[in-house]
Amino acid sequence: MRVRNALVFLGLGAALAVGAPAVTAQAAPSGCSSWQTSPTFAYGVCNRVPQGDAWRLGIRCSDGDYDWSAWKYTTQRTSLRCNNSGAVITHHWIDPAN
Repeated sequence: MRVRNALVFLGLGAALAVGAPAVTAQAAPSGCSSWQTSPTFAYGVCNRVPQGDAWRLGIRCSDGDYDWSAWKYTTQRTSLRCNNSGAVITHHWIDPAN
């Protein structure tokens, strides 16, 4: 029993000495929303964007196209539209970078 306990503590000590990579929690953008103002036009915004983080607006159009805005690193609102004739937005969302 003593030998087993010694081996367990030796293994635990070695694992702690080597160390596991530390994972730091990063805050994601918050207060995000997207909305449509017409069948072909959508807006998106995040009210809080921690430094170094980002978000983007995404849409899917009825013709099967997907489109995303450039990554946004501030709370500045952005917009997208379906570009092909007759296509309308079927889905809109916010993608956080993390």
